[in-house]
Amino acid sequence: MRYAGQSSLKRLCSAVILALLLGCNAAANLDAVSREKSKAVLRSDQFQAAASSQKMLVAVGSGGVVVASDDGGKRWTRTAVGGNTSLIALTACPDGSFVALDFYRKVWVSDGAAKVWKGREIKTDARPLALTCDARGRIWITGSNTTILTSADKGASWKETSLGQDAMLNTVQFVDPEHGFITGEFGLFLTTSDGGDHWVPGNPIAKDFYPYAALFADRQTGWVSGLGGAIFHTKDSGKSWTRQANKIGAPMYGLVRHGGEIYALGVNGLVLKLQRDEWIPAQYGKPAPYLRTAVSLNQKDVLIAGGAGMLEVVSTATPAAAAQN
Repeated sequence: MRYAGQSSLKRLCSAVILALLLGCNAAANLDAVSREKSKAVLRSDQFQAAASSQKMLVAVGSGGVVVASDDGGKRWTRTAVGGNTSLIALTACPDGSFVALDFYRKVWVSDGAAKVWKGREIKTDARPLALTCDARGRIWITGSNTTILTSADKGASWKETSLGQDAMLNTVQFVDPEHGFITGEFGLFLTTSDGGDHWVPGNPIAKDFYPYAALFADRQTGWVSGLGGAIFHTKDSGKSWTRQANKIGAPMYGLVRHGGEIYALGVNGLVLKLQRDEWIPAQYGKPAPYLRTAVSLNQKDVLIAGGAGMLEVVSTATPAAAAQN
């Protein structure tokens, strides 16, 4: 009996110690979770777009997440617009306000401080895909069924047109008050020279080409990246297109002009830099499952955003890895 009692006591003590250890670990784990949730940028964030004004830097993503910085990305504040929301695009308007595009047929409009966001429905059957704000402060949206929408009153009312084709229009950009470009599925390419009053179909970029991103530096010069790692270049406003070499062959989801150079961002956290007519690796920042967008802040600093909470201002003056073939 004495032996059995000693064994029971030992087992009891072991159980108590184990419970205390588990309790300590659980408390530590809960503390770590709480600390993570209190951060402005979380590892679970999937950023899809970013934009800047003279005062603010803003990024948006899945789940309606909005983060903003008034000091060039050193510190961020976090908010989230309500409901079933997925923010897929963002633009800054000339008055300093921001507009975010919700995949679920809404735009979210904020003031220059990017703290309060007001949701407004997009009256359309099309699925919205791309967004910009022109020099006159009008919102432009493109989407499925070759739909083009515009609003002159920050989303309170919309004017809708369509080419009547079963194709998606994936990008829209204005380079000045009168000239703009749209790219879409099956290599569709549209231009305007009258501020968007008329959109004129141009020569297709390439047969069956599906664009992810487009960047026009001026009226003549532009790049479009798309499916299969293809990147096309035009020097004549889209009258002709040339495919540029991308030996990596990986999809590039974003294009940015920074410090006089052109960069592409994409899958597996890849960054490519255009040298002559070839795209070569140029790694900056920390690894990420994908990079979606970038914003040039000055001659050396650029904001890079993407999956797994990737939101980092990096300097291209001292790259983490020098560009190489």
